[in-house]
Amino acid sequence: MKNNKIFKMVVTAMFTAMIFVLTRFVSVPVATGYVHFGDALVYLVATTLGGPWAFFAAAVGEALADIAGGWFTYAPATLIVKALIAIPFVLVNKKSEKILTPITALLTIPAGVITVVGYFVADLIIDKVYAVVNITGNIIQAVGSAVIFIILAAAFDAGKIKKKLFIDKK
Repeated sequence: MKNNKIFKMVVTAMFTAMIFVLTRFVSVPVATGYVHFGDALVYLVATTLGGPWAFFAAAVGEALADIAGGWFTYAPATLIVKALIAIPFVLVNKKSEKILTPITALLTIPAGVITVVGYFVADLIIDKVYAVVNITGNIIQAVGSAVIFIILAAAFDAGKIKKKLFIDKK
C-alpha cells in the first residue's frame, strides 16, 4: 500500500490541513505579520512524501492560511515561495530512513534563504516600503521553522514514522 496513489493523496491532504492549521492558528504575531510553525511541516512532508505531493501540500496549505488570515495579497507569492522551500528537501528525501539527518538539518538554511528572498521580492511588488521592514520577520520565521523542524523530525524518527509509512519494503 505504500506506493498506492490513494494513500499518497490522503497523506497529502492530511499534511495540507496540518500545514494550514499550524500556519494559521499556531502562530505568534510580530510587527511585520506573524511567525508560524507551518514551514516545519513543509520540510517534514518534503522529506517523507517528496515530489509533487509536498509541493501541493506546502503551497496550498500555506496559501489557504494567508487567505483565511486576511493576507490575500500574499497568497500568490506564498504558493510559489512555499513550493520552492520544499525543493531542497525533496531532492534528498528518498535516501534515508530518517527524516533528521545532518543534511536535512542543513537544508533548513537554503529553505530559509528562499523564504527571506522570496518574500522580499513579493514585498517589492506588493509594497516597496514594507520590503526592508519585513526582512527581520522573515529571518525569525526561517530560524523558528528550522528549530521546530529539528524537534519534530527527531520525534518522528524516534517513532520510526518514515520507515513505517513511507519507505518501501522489498
